[in-house]
Amino acid sequence: MTGKELQSAIEEALGPYPLTPAVIEAIRFLFMNRFESMAIVNRRGEIEFLDKMSEKVFNLSPGESCGRLVTNTIPNTRLLEVVNSGVPHIGKTLEVQGNQRIVSRYPLIKDGKVVGAFGRVLIYSLEALERALGEANRLRIRVMNAERKAFSEHRAVYTFNNILGVSKKIRELVVLASRIAEAETDVLIEGESGTGKELFAHAIHDHSKFSAKPFVKVNCPAIPNELAESELFGYEKGAFTGAHKEGKAGKFELAHGGTIFLDEICSLPLSIQAKLLRVLQEREIERIGSQRLLHLNFRLITATNSNLTQLSEQGDFRSDLYYRISQSIIQIPPLRERPEDIPVYVRHFLGLLKKRLDHSIDKVSKEVLDCLLRYAWPGNVRELMGVLERSILQAANERELKTNHLPEAIRNGGNHTRPALTDQRRLCDILAEAEKTAIVNTLQQMNGNKRKTAQRLGIQRSALYKKVKKYGIVI
Repeated sequence: MTGKELQSAIEEALGPYPLTPAVIEAIRFLFMNRFESMAIVNRRGEIEFLDKMSEKVFNLSPGESCGRLVTNTIPNTRLLEVVNSGVPHIGKTLEVQGNQRIVSRYPLIKDGKVVGAFGRVLIYSLEALERALGEANRLRIRVMNAERKAFSEHRAVYTFNNILGVSKKIRELVVLASRIAEAETDVLIEGESGTGKELFAHAIHDHSKFSAKPFVKVNCPAIPNELAESELFGYEKGAFTGAHKEGKAGKFELAHGGTIFLDEICSLPLSIQAKLLRVLQEREIERIGSQRLLHLNFRLITATNSNLTQLSEQGDFRSDLYYRISQSIIQIPPLRERPEDIPVYVRHFLGLLKKRLDHSIDKVSKEVLDCLLRYAWPGNVRELMGVLERSILQAANERELKTNHLPEAIRNGGNHTRPALTDQRRLCDILAEAEKTAIVNTLQQMNGNKRKTAQRLGIQRSALYKKVKKYGIVI
């Protein structure tokens, strides 16, 4: 073949594409491929090209195989079958010096006639490929197990069916929350401690399009200020002393595709609030020690038992962050505003506690129910369950819960008619007094142990300190 014929053949193969330096190097690579060997034979089965790798394998000097019958050089070859049949062999196996290789053979056709054939053999053995495939499968299984573990740890366990209550307020709130769940807006849940803010957060995630992805819960007051940034946004390896050597994903990264729930968001320091605002606006994070931005898709649900508007005015919470997280607001009413729900909760909690405490009580006396209905419940539903648990333990093996089994604070609170709720200032005073009394009584029961007191009241220890200071309680 002349140079002009070669040029014509290349131009025909390239079509409208020019013969650029990159194309020339690709042609060179095809004949000098380090990963595949190649043999070309003519119509008679004579070798017209054998690459350097194959010459080395078969102990041939450069060009020595030219003109030889391929069957005399390459054992077990089936290139002649392809020449005679014109049918390609793709992805077959070939034994070369005791190793299994993957081979493909193609007929060379010109003007409708087979003029030869060429074969390409993958240098890597089939065993090596199987080992690589096995390792890839093992890696895939590890990833799947890690994802399954992460999902089991970060998932919602409550639905709207778990939200009990017959009052108009709570049923209307469930309908509203269901509509909000179906939208993609971020949600702020407001309510006093113990009203069930986390329960609503779980249900909103479960009812949303994010339900198949993680539900990551973050108890903001429990995160030390100095660790807040690394916990929320993660860090790269070696970012700081004591960091994991492989780095760590933050809570927002874990929530990718799902929901992140920041409980008591007002506890986050102002410095973190500023960074959080940017994360919410841009939906991207930057790990500590990294300059690479990670783009994330998540839904944010926040909760607070504080007045964020008032905290913003005092400079304790960023007003721009408040406006950003309050796209949709759910306000859970306290238990004292929906006393008709108390009998429902009592029946439900008696059933739960009967299994857990193995007690025989299955009902409460009318007098007990009257006390429960008249009490102000500063700790709301969580306090109600705690009172029932303590009272059941006090009742021992009796079948009915009676007033003498109730804590003194409940009995005393139940001896008075519920005050009129028409004067807002007086209502605040009443609630404050009830809250102070509950704290003082619980502190006494816990022998001054603040951690146990906070647990019993269902509030964070930081919140207990604030209330102790607010009411001037001497510990």
